[in-house]
Amino acid sequence: MVFGAACVYAVGLLLYLPGVLLGLKRRTTAVTNFPNVTVLVCARNEEEHINACLRSLTSLDYPDGQLDILIVDDRSTDATADILKSWSDRHRHINIITITEENENARGKVNALIQGMDRVQGAIVLMTDADCIVQPQWAKEHVRWYDADTGMVSSMTSLKPYTIFSGAHCLEMVQVLALSMAGINYGVPVSIIGNNLSVRKATYDEIGGYQKIDFSVTEDLALFQAVWHSKKWKAKFKANNDIAVLTEPPNDFTTWWRQKHRWVAGGKAIGAPGWMILLLGFIGAVLLVVAPFVLDSQYLLTVIGLKLGVDLAILIPTFVSIGRPARLFFFPFYQVYLFFFLMCVPILYFQKNVRWKERVYRV
Repeated sequence: MVFGAACVYAVGLLLYLPGVLLGLKRRTTAVTNFPNVTVLVCARNEEEHINACLRSLTSLDYPDGQLDILIVDDRSTDATADILKSWSDRHRHINIITITEENENARGKVNALIQGMDRVQGAIVLMTDADCIVQPQWAKEHVRWYDADTGMVSSMTSLKPYTIFSGAHCLEMVQVLALSMAGINYGVPVSIIGNNLSVRKATYDEIGGYQKIDFSVTEDLALFQAVWHSKKWKAKFKANNDIAVLTEPPNDFTTWWRQKHRWVAGGKAIGAPGWMILLLGFIGAVLLVVAPFVLDSQYLLTVIGLKLGVDLAILIPTFVSIGRPARLFFFPFYQVYLFFFLMCVPILYFQKNVRWKERVYRV
């Protein structure tokens, strides 16, 4: 039975591999007509990270006069507003919106996004977070993937590995995103991540924007699903070192738990594709715990080899493609981390009241 479960896990994960490799394939077509783009960032109490984010955004390689940066200050209570003003004073293409009110039907970040999207000037809107760092070619690489019927492009985000825990967390995030990328490349809507996302403004307007989308604590997933189900517009998930984003990990266990709770709560909307990835994860995690107690050494090595081998088959090409192969150092710790996280999922699933950015949302 254990050996059979290992085979199910191996075959199940390997079925994703062609879709992963398809997403990692680069597009070499040159862009000759760059559209105007807006980079939209919602910031709330980000005094520790906003300087690094803006430093990377102002270093973007894009034609002069065709890129503007719009920062929505979501009622920060720290020094974020002062830092944003200093950047805006020095860079005329950085504009700041300060939120003073919140619509009850558009709470939290959704409210900030609505107000930001209402002020967007670019034909394509690139979204990232205030604790993220983008690569110089990030904007060009997003634009490169837009065809006439493309409404959205998403890509990969990895974490800075300050500790063994955050390094293992980084591998978990990248593997889940890689499997989501594979699903989307197979024509199955799984998920994306909102800190590395772009959307055509015309697409956003046609679907009615966030005002017409049911509120979700994972607003990026809700927008992705609205674009996907519009039928008219395609959503793509591609990854390479030019388009990948680097972000900060949760700085303590409480923040990690709340982030995971928000993602699990919002992820309920994914449905069967998400459950399939989660089920495979459970099978793999339990295998490593159960197998040593029920198998002799010959079969044990085979089962462990299958489990670790297929994980690496997904992770190695993905991390190499996004230029972070050194993160694979945390692979042994990731196996322990993954079991711990998956055992927490049932608790996270039934926990009420998502807490994020000093706000509480009922789910």
